[in-house]
Formats: sequence, structure tokens, C-alpha cells
Amino acid sequence: MKLLYGFSNCSDRLYRELFRGKTSSALQPDQKYHGLLIRGLVANGANVRCVSGLPVNRSVTKKLLLHEPDEREDGAEYHYIKTVNLPIFRQAGIYCGSRAAVKKDCDLILCDCLNLANAFGLFAGAKRKKKPIILIVTDLPEFQRGKLLRKLNESMFRKADGFIFLTEQMNEKINPANKPYVVLEGHSDSALEALPPEEKSERKTGKQIVLYSGSLMKLYGIQNLVSGFLKANIPNAELHIYGNGDYREELEAVCQQEPSIHYFGSRPNIEVVEAQQRAALLVNPRPTAPEYTKYSFPSKTMEYLASGTPTLTTRLPGIPRDYDAHLNYIDDETPEGIAAAIRTVLARPQTEREEQGQKARTFVLKEKSNLVQSKKILDFANTILESKR
Repeated sequence: MKLLYGFSNCSDRLYRELFRGKTSSALQPDQKYHGLLIRGLVANGANVRCVSGLPVNRSVTKKLLLHEPDEREDGAEYHYIKTVNLPIFRQAGIYCGSRAAVKKDCDLILCDCLNLANAFGLFAGAKRKKKPIILIVTDLPEFQRGKLLRKLNESMFRKADGFIFLTEQMNEKINPANKPYVVLEGHSDSALEALPPEEKSERKTGKQIVLYSGSLMKLYGIQNLVSGFLKANIPNAELHIYGNGDYREELEAVCQQEPSIHYFGSRPNIEVVEAQQRAALLVNPRPTAPEYTKYSFPSKTMEYLASGTPTLTTRLPGIPRDYDAHLNYIDDETPEGIAAAIRTVLARPQTEREEQGQKARTFVLKEKSNLVQSKKILDFANTILESKR
């Protein structure tokens, strides 16, 4: 199957080059999400050609003309649209370049719906060449944009031939016409299966490491985690935090006062993965009350489970029930409730905790890897193609 994959990212090689020396040098969630999916599609026999206007703007580079040569990475072809690095001109260039990228030999188009210029260009090309298009919806536009742009997205949803959603609630929200869809909450990296395990710090030093990695935005409950960890008051336990966000300065001040809390900043993904393996417990304190949580599945949940370390999380409504046996839940999201949950998990025998972690790792690497999830996408794409014949 020949797929055209439209998004606003690029190869991992180019991403690191573009963001070298910047705080975004570690792969961001959307870059990682699409990169893994593309590799999975190729591994399942798909011929994948990606089209992108590059994930940059004036804040990233002052170059007026944006143009990178086409390249191949991990079996996929990457075509970068030549654009002028000024807002209106750039979006117009991306639209025209995406429209022109739809060729007759393409079987089907996969498109990230969050980049409007890219998506509308692909829709125009798809209509001209009579090609079906499936939208990948990783977030609801209404949580990101104004009224006009929401209307544009709604018109795009009406034109789509099918959808790939993160949660079942997404379908209820934006697919009133009941078009074909598949729910794929995310995917773990199949390459992690071959990664040598790190020795647990608990076995090596006796310290129980509680770890959080990801965005340090206050709205994600990171303050409650810090307060909850301190209230737990567990001897020989440390809280290690990786990431960046609006809580950073306050966190650095806390670290000056609390020797059991350590902040490591934004680090390359491989370093974070190794730290996750060494930890005793991984935590995601994201509050469940906000409306957007119905339509999200944090990528860190998949990454946490793949590490083989027990995971403690709030009961986010977008988490499917088949994950329940592999997760430990925070039912009281206050600092006191988080403290109680941390104490409960760490009070269990280490062998029992590690057994749960290993079962969770097997679950996501065997049933939720990018290879498995990409196969589901190709099967879904084939049903769309059959319906058009």
C-alpha cells in the first residue's frame, strides 16, 4: 500500500539538527508519536511518503526561505515543502505544497488534522485525485484554537473518509455522521524490547526512586505530586523530575530546600528511559476534572509501562479498561491522596512490584507497540479502500 502521510514534523535526524542547542532538542511528543507510527507502517510493508512544511517558525530560525532536501529515514521518504518563513506566506506555501504532493500512485492519505494548512492542502489534492483520506486526531482543536479555526476543522471532519482517535470519547465528540474510525490510544516503541534493562537503584543503593517525566505545566498536577511526595515522608525515598514548563522555577526553589527532591531538566529520551528503568515507581498526577482529559491519552503512560517499572496514575477517563491490571491508581488527587497512594505502592514487596512492572512491559510491547498499532491502521485503511471500490 502506498501511503501519503501529512504532518508538520520531520525525520528524527532533521529534528535534532533543527533544534540543536535549544530546549526542544529532546523529541517532543508529537514528533515521537508520528515517528514511531511511520516506522511501524514501513515495517508492516507500507510504502510511506511523508509531506511536511517543517516544525519551525521565526522563533526557531530566522531564515527567510525554508527548504530542506528530501531524504529517507528508516525506510520512509520525507518531502519538505519549500516555504517563506513569514506567517501568511508560510501557510499558503504549505497548502500549495501539500496539495501538489498528492499523486496518482498514492493509494490513501493519512493526515494529522492539527496542521490546518497541510490538512486542507491534502484534502484539495485528495479531491482532485479522488483519493481517500483518514484523519489522525491526537487532540481536539477546540482546546487549542479560536472559533473560526474550530469551524474550519469541523468542515474538514465532514470531508474525511475515516478517523484514527486516541479515545472513544473523541468519536462521540467529532464524528456525528458515524464515519468509520479506529481507536488507538498510542503506541510503545518496539525497539525498547531489545533495550538492556537497567539495574534498579533500590537494589543497588537501597533508595526508592519515585520519578516523573514530562511537561512541568502546573495544570498537569506537578505541584500536587511534589507536595504529596513530601507528605508521604518515606525514608530512603527520592523524587526525581525530568522536563520543562511553568513550574520549573518553583521546583528549583523547592529542590534548594528539600534534599530528597532532584530536578534534572530536559534530557535526551534515552537518558529518561534508563532513569525510568532504575526507578521504583513512575507517577502521573494529571488531574481528571478538566474536560480535555476525556480526549487524551498521555504518551508518558505508554512510555512508563514499557519501562518495566510500576506506574501510578490518576484515573484518566481516556485510559481503556484493559490497562487496569497494569496500573496503580490515585483515587484522591489531593497531595494527601497522592501521598497515601505512593506509600501503598512502595509498601508492597519489591519482588511483587517488579513482577507487576514486567507484566505491564510485556503487555504494551506485545499488544500496543508501534508495529501492532500500525498493522491495525493498515487493516483499517484497507477497509476504507474496499468501501471505495
